[in-house]
Amino acid sequence: MDNSKQMVKKNDYIFGLDIGASKVNLFVGISEGESIRVVECGDFPLESSDEYDSVVETLQKAVHMLESSAGVDVRDVYVGIAGKHVSSFSYKGLVTLPTNEVREEDIINVQRQASTLPDKAGEIIHIFPGEYTLDDETGIRNPKGYSGRRLGVEVQVVTSRPNALQDIAKCVNRAGLNVAGFVLEPLAAASAVLSEDERELGVALIDIGAGSADVAVFVKDSVRYTASLDMAGNIITSDISKCLEVPVSISKAEEIKKKYGTCSLNNLIEDETFPVPGVGDRGEVPCSRKLLARIITARVAEIFKILAKDLEKHHLDTVIDGGIVLTGGCCNLVGIEDIATKVFKKPVHIGKPRGMSGIQEAFQNPSYATGIGLLYYANKKHREKKQRETGTQLAVSVKKGLQRFRDFIRTYF
Repeated sequence: MDNSKQMVKKNDYIFGLDIGASKVNLFVGISEGESIRVVECGDFPLESSDEYDSVVETLQKAVHMLESSAGVDVRDVYVGIAGKHVSSFSYKGLVTLPTNEVREEDIINVQRQASTLPDKAGEIIHIFPGEYTLDDETGIRNPKGYSGRRLGVEVQVVTSRPNALQDIAKCVNRAGLNVAGFVLEPLAAASAVLSEDERELGVALIDIGAGSADVAVFVKDSVRYTASLDMAGNIITSDISKCLEVPVSISKAEEIKKKYGTCSLNNLIEDETFPVPGVGDRGEVPCSRKLLARIITARVAEIFKILAKDLEKHHLDTVIDGGIVLTGGCCNLVGIEDIATKVFKKPVHIGKPRGMSGIQEAFQNPSYATGIGLLYYANKKHREKKQRETGTQLAVSVKKGLQRFRDFIRTYF
């Protein structure tokens, strides 16, 4: 082990696990205050995310590789979660203040009241408080110390089906890991790609992976809305498999999408083709790249239109002045932001992980946004834990100091 590794405390290592529909990303990082240093990433294709043994086997490979290459035991991981088993609810709470001043316990009480969900809602993953109201005053971010009689808040509660969390936890445990916490994937991705200005101004982050397109809307640095659409990269691949001049397997269609796929029709030469293996013993068949682009853009536009209608339905299209940020593996399709701009009629750009050191250049790719973001989330929790421990140690030190002072007084006076 080199000297740089020896200098790092064991507790300063942080881990993020992104189990997608087509791959597993296991990241190792080091906490460096508010920033992170990326040490290594186990990036493995996943044959079937629906097969329990396949997921466990792939996870075990990733863990073995990282432990060998990074020289560190991988144990407590923050795990990304998204997809059809995740739901989002908006609830309001209102409490009468026992005194005329808002205390910390009043804020906790109103949040707790707003977060009381029926059993069928599922298991809570996150609670995101929005702005507060105090009597007739609205738009308060932190009401502590304000004077009033009735305190209200609207919270965004993200839940998951309990059995879905249990299944993921079992896979993680069988691979020799512990779940430190579940993190909504677009929230994790936002940690890696969004600036403070974007979160403040109002922005919709759309994370398009293989299995789902997941949305998180931020306004005034708080999460206002989350949603998941069960349509993303895999359905585009399926369209390619079915709609080319020659039918191809899903694996071949995925390869074609990555190698020849584009959303920029205008940049293609009219007669440009690419080779596709023919059925049976027939040789390669030339297929139109323009046809491939039309297949891809049609489905991408449909996905964006569904998401745009959902934002309009919840009256969020008027508050995202910072526009749309796209991230996830599908964002490697050239020109995808141009389609999004036409559909959403907002500024759009591709979000890439930033603000990290280590193997930065290799992972400045939208497909790694969730994995890198999980390290940011893990680092936040790591810092909070250290602050709590420091506070406890300080209190103990002060207590011991006072006791020594009392003993001194008793002894000499």
